[in-house]
Amino acid sequence: MEVPIASSITEVTDGSVSYRGQPIEDLIAAGRHYENAAELLWTGRSAPTSTWPTTASISGAVARSIEALPGHASPTDRIMAGVVAAGATDAFSDHRSVDGVTTSGRILIRAIVDSLPGGSVAAHEAADDRLAHRLWIRLTEESDDAWPVLDTALLILADHGMATSTLAARLAASTRAAPHAVVLAGLGALAGPLHGGASRMVHDLFSAAERHGADKALADVIHRDGKVPGIGHFIHRTRDPRHDILFDAIAVSDLDPDRMDVVASVVARTAERIPAAPNIDLALGALTFISGMDSAAGEVVFAIARTAGWLAHALEEYDETPIRFRPVGRYVGP
Repeated sequence: MEVPIASSITEVTDGSVSYRGQPIEDLIAAGRHYENAAELLWTGRSAPTSTWPTTASISGAVARSIEALPGHASPTDRIMAGVVAAGATDAFSDHRSVDGVTTSGRILIRAIVDSLPGGSVAAHEAADDRLAHRLWIRLTEESDDAWPVLDTALLILADHGMATSTLAARLAASTRAAPHAVVLAGLGALAGPLHGGASRMVHDLFSAAERHGADKALADVIHRDGKVPGIGHFIHRTRDPRHDILFDAIAVSDLDPDRMDVVASVVARTAERIPAAPNIDLALGALTFISGMDSAAGEVVFAIARTAGWLAHALEEYDETPIRFRPVGRYVGP
């Protein structure tokens, strides 16, 4: 059953995504960064490009919490640990005003990115203040000049209306949970393989195609799952604009041309047999594969990007009647 929730943040229709009335294609064409999109989602204003702050106490707590986890911890585990540490350390973590939430959001996202493992010390020291660049050098050792592709991915993933994780975030905000707790609620829903982790299956498909060829890889994944990952979308039935934007950005980058050919072969074979349009998970999986990232990197990108959207929805929900979501359970037991 569909339950409509009025929102002025993001409009999502078949083939279209707009932040505060501005199509994401226009934001990309205007040279906007992820930080610009986050500010737009939070306040409705197109803020100029600015450097997001960090604090020694919060960034240190986040780094220590992430470093303390075992090696097999998932990307979402690490980000969750960082969010808990940031919330516990931030004296203003319960400040639910626009200024309070947005300031905490900037510090939190920057601290999480800077605390993620990976990359060389020299690369970290040479990084500029663009969030996407700082994340790029932690996820891959590929061409440093290609980091704007990741910025594109972060921007177009920042929000997508009432997705499952966003609904979870709004439910938490309706109880007046603090912003860090709202982000944790969103992360909990995002962590599933059918949401934030969906690009990993796409990445694995491309890796298999690189080893065994497109036909063998596709046959194996269809035999196992009955479908090809990254194809079709509940809303974007004709085209997913996020896929098209990111795929075009990848195509004009200087990333590995051999791996681009692998992706092209899989996409071409799939298009011959399946009429549904590819979705953002396919483009994100292509990005992580072509740029030499780990197969789990897409989950990291998705979680960091969507944090901006969750906080925007928290701000909107804080102005609504508290605890307004109360489904009625129907008991069917003995």
